Amino acid sequence: MPFQPPYEVPPERSAYTFAGQPREGWDRVGALILHGFMGSPASTRPMAQALAAQGITTHCPLLPGHGNLPYQIHGYPREQWIAEVEEAYHHLALSCDQIFLIGHSMGAALSAHVASNFEKISGLVLLAPLYEVPDTRIKLAAFGRYFLTWLYPLRHSVVDRDIFVGRVLDFDPTIDVDDPALQDWLVEATRISVSSVDEMRKMAVLGRKLWPHLHQPAILFQGGRDPAVDISSTEALFQKLPSADKEMKRFPQAGHELMRPVEPIHDKVWQKTYEFIEEHAEIGPKEPTPLNAPSLLISKGERK
Repeated sequence: MPFQPPYEVPPERSAYTFAGQPREGWDRVGALILHGFMGSPASTRPMAQALAAQGITTHCPLLPGHGNLPYQIHGYPREQWIAEVEEAYHHLALSCDQIFLIGHSMGAALSAHVASNFEKISGLVLLAPLYEVPDTRIKLAAFGRYFLTWLYPLRHSVVDRDIFVGRVLDFDPTIDVDDPALQDWLVEATRISVSSVDEMRKMAVLGRKLWPHLHQPAILFQGGRDPAVDISSTEALFQKLPSADKEMKRFPQAGHELMRPVEPIHDKVWQKTYEFIEEHAEIGPKEPTPLNAPSLLISKGERK
């Protein structure tokens, strides 16, 4: 049964499934989309809708502890995240014969687990994938979790402040994060438990064990201005993948959530993702289906 959060989750941050619009040869192709640490399905929802319009069924679960403010993740171990993505795989496999994995940040490490344990995986799309934690001090959480409960990033930043403030705005865009009267509340709202940080670190470790054994086709996307994932880390992951069918796309001016509409290059990410799925799906389209929105996907057959 999918995770049922015992806390408030705004609709746009909740799990979603978008059935692919009927299209001959594509009604059994799916994409399992996995969000990252402190993230939510909101980050990929628009891209998922665009893919569904091209006949690809998309599904993104909500990882336990996520969807609210960062402190809510406390008490949800990585085993629950893994169980949730396994349940999501089985849910999508009921309606799809072949599944592509789209993993963002820590969701990429979860994708490595799915690709290692299930048969229907036809390819990997990795968006700013977590390979190594962004700051060596995070590794101290392995010991610090036994002595300290909370980290307060807005007091003693370990990772870029905007990452945590962004999570608050995702939860409620009406909050004025610059309001002096809200600063004490903001510090509390963005606190993250040391144990949760360590669970994220352990997911990175698991991913590093699995990447060298994954032979599925893969495409990686990485921004040059990503405060959470360094481009050298993604390049290291790329080198570890043994598949001969792999590609890495670098966007020097992009940040961490390079698939969001607020990112100028998001349309290129969406387009390349669709082309990757179109190319590697065992049952390809007979006639390209155009989309009306100019910023969305264009079938290969339409490009000049």
